[in-house]
Amino acid sequence: MKRLAQQIAGQGVRQVFGIPGSGDSLTLLDALEHKGVSFIRTHFEGTGAIMAGAVGRLSGQAGACISIKGPGLANMVPGLAVCRLEGLPVVSMSEAYLPEVPQSKAHKRMDHKGLLTAVAKGRRFCSKNGPGFSEMSSWASEEVPGPVHLEIADPGVEKESAVPRTGPTPRDEEGEEKILGLVRRSRRPILITGTLGLRVKGLTDQLARLSVPVFSTAASKGVMDEILPSAAGVYTGAGGERVPESVLLPKADLIVGIGLRHNEVLAVRGFPCPSINLDPMDPAGFSGFGFECTHAGSPDFMESLMEGLVEKSWGLEEIETCLERLHSGLFSEGFLPARLFRTVEAFFDGKCRLVLDTGNFCTVGEHVWRVRRPENYLASGQGRYMGAGLPLALGAAIYDKTRPTAVFSGDGGIGMFIADLKLAAAHRLPLLTVLLSDAYMGSLRGRTFSEGLTEKPVIVERPSWRKVVEGLEIPAMEVRDEDGLVSALRDWNPSEGPLFLEAFFEPQAYMEMVRGVR
Repeated sequence: MKRLAQQIAGQGVRQVFGIPGSGDSLTLLDALEHKGVSFIRTHFEGTGAIMAGAVGRLSGQAGACISIKGPGLANMVPGLAVCRLEGLPVVSMSEAYLPEVPQSKAHKRMDHKGLLTAVAKGRRFCSKNGPGFSEMSSWASEEVPGPVHLEIADPGVEKESAVPRTGPTPRDEEGEEKILGLVRRSRRPILITGTLGLRVKGLTDQLARLSVPVFSTAASKGVMDEILPSAAGVYTGAGGERVPESVLLPKADLIVGIGLRHNEVLAVRGFPCPSINLDPMDPAGFSGFGFECTHAGSPDFMESLMEGLVEKSWGLEEIETCLERLHSGLFSEGFLPARLFRTVEAFFDGKCRLVLDTGNFCTVGEHVWRVRRPENYLASGQGRYMGAGLPLALGAAIYDKTRPTAVFSGDGGIGMFIADLKLAAAHRLPLLTVLLSDAYMGSLRGRTFSEGLTEKPVIVERPSWRKVVEGLEIPAMEVRDEDGLVSALRDWNPSEGPLFLEAFFEPQAYMEMVRGVR
């Protein structure tokens, strides 16, 4: 375990999250403490995996989490599923039985391989001759990022197989020239970037130079500075008549995608004009493609592509008109989530990290809150995994305490990981948690209403969580309007610890606020 601890510390890991057992995991954590790596004990193993995933996204290298064997790993699986769906790099570790241990001597035995098949890129045993933590971390971080699992059992196996490595995509100079030719001939190109853009070095700065409409998927908000005139907002493939994608795409003569994958949009629709989609992944071996793709070329090619787009200019007035119309509708109904988001964003002047859970409020937040840099946004934008927002925010706030983190959750997601909100108090995290409630599962209620189905499954009884949160030693209060919200924010000192706010909305207005948006 000392050797593994040395590898983990040498990789620059600062925290390990999860719940230990009394065996090798406890020995490892003792060794890590001597190396200056802190352990954050969560109340649920799944929380630890998601928190590690948030650290992986923000740090650019895999986060780390740990559990016991069997049931502990089973509890970690939901968190690993979030990381898999969202492309978050994580090395999960659990105690394990060596392959030769007989069934009769295996307490808490479960099929680790079976548990991990759907939620991890792969697994390896800690070994004397085989991949160490560095190789596992690289495996987790390579495209497409996600969890990998390390089975820890002292003294380990003698030898393990190497991890798979993604080789460079062969350069297709003829194909690159055809793409550049399409760009040169276009007059009204649109660029749409997925989360791959978060991992293309310098892309955010290159996008800032463009004067053509630039969309991001919901999962990649921030790859484009959203206060710029060319920022057209979020592309979902399912936008209604009030959002820019429904107005601008029919006017384009070329769509340029960067890592545009079907698991990052709500609907894969054909474009009304020629399109290209750059992606280094082989579609034959990657299930994330629904859009036709061209293999991404060299860094020189990407630079040439952006230079070709820099020469174009169109659509900026259309973007401004579309956003004005969208916002006038969202802000016309008094104190609803749109006003709440805009008030919090303005109060912190863009210097606050936004974390969204999923629900109708998330649809509004994606279109209203302007994210300026990738590190200022986290969400379950791909899996729409309800409840993931709180552990993502906890991980982000622990990793980076230099700015406030604001997480917005709904009636459906707030309770799933609520016990681990204790960590915010224990570590005095600059964490603002906001519950947006209509006392229904709001995003589901629309169907019950439109089709005359029973509402009983979507009614939320006793939606308030204030007393629970106060019991966790976190200040909690209800806000009823913008003045009350601003007053609460003014009274909060993030350096002293977390704050919990609740905002309750009239159910019918809450349900109808997304009409024409999605």
